[in-house]
Amino acid sequence: MSLELVSAISSVFTAVVIGATAIAAIIQLRHMRMNNQINALLTVQAEFDAEGYRDADLLVRKEFPEILNDEGFCEYLIALLNDQPSVENARYGEARVAARLVSNIYENLGTLVKRNIFDRDLFLDTYSFIIAIAWDGLEGFVALVRATTGQQSIYENFEFIATLSKDHLAADPVTYPRGVRRLNPRVPAIAAKLLDSSSVRDVAR
Repeated sequence: MSLELVSAISSVFTAVVIGATAIAAIIQLRHMRMNNQINALLTVQAEFDAEGYRDADLLVRKEFPEILNDEGFCEYLIALLNDQPSVENARYGEARVAARLVSNIYENLGTLVKRNIFDRDLFLDTYSFIIAIAWDGLEGFVALVRATTGQQSIYENFEFIATLSKDHLAADPVTYPRGVRRLNPRVPAIAAKLLDSSSVRDVAR
């Protein structure tokens, strides 16, 4: 066997080894990224399942945005943001703390999405609906905080993922995979009657 042939075979073998190593590295990186996304998803879900968040989210859904029409609450929040004395009010205090907690969580999630730590498509497919609802409830709160402090960057990452979520829902409101049959779950008969009677009452009003 000539030296030229040995050299050629060696070069081909080296190229094959390098190619196989590169492919293995790409596969490993994909697996690592998938594991990271799974861990991120589980961490976010654990945050949403935490009692503190659930209580705050429930209170936000109950109070906002209606409480922003309460002049007393607005005066209370503006005073606190300006480090001025304010009248103690348990309801106002609980609403403010809940709004801040929920907004902070979405602000942090927005940072993860913006920095590509959390896959955007996966995030929107899972959470776009609840984020859009949360923003609708807290938009006035965010606006008031910004106007009072003069800091337009406050909760901008929350705004970022809310924008993405609303655009995602507008473009494709149904996330169910195309071409897959639907099971079309039916409302129980008793519940259907209640819904029908509720609709009748709404029309009567």
